[in-house]
Amino acid sequence: MPIQDNLHGALLISVIDFVLSFVIIGGIGLILAMFPLLNRFGKQNEERHLGKPLAVADGSGAAAAGLPAVSPATEAGAVPGIHPGLNDQQLVVLLSAAASEMLGGPVRVEKFRPLTAKDLNWAAQGRSVLQSHRLK
Repeated sequence: MPIQDNLHGALLISVIDFVLSFVIIGGIGLILAMFPLLNRFGKQNEERHLGKPLAVADGSGAAAAGLPAVSPATEAGAVPGIHPGLNDQQLVVLLSAAASEMLGGPVRVEKFRPLTAKDLNWAAQGRSVLQSHRLK
């Protein structure tokens, strides 16, 4: 039965569109509600694989570059620091090796400390000055 081309048909199409919009929005809401369940499932799979070592000291990869190999035993005894998987000493070694490689020469780390909230405020202020569109 075709919809008539009059006021009654227009009202019927409006009601159908109104109901369908709620059905579609409800379906999108159900899909979005499933994301936390998917995250929990992903975390469970991640926890199963945490027993494997992160780097193998077989003469390749990080061990060949002179970087410390991180194993679960090292990770369990690591003091919480800036990086979640490395202690501060391992992070300094990694960063100094990267800087040495980029600069093409030896690099000496003289001071290493995590940024505080005050440092982050100064950095934000500097970015706002650099990215402002004021005429100079």
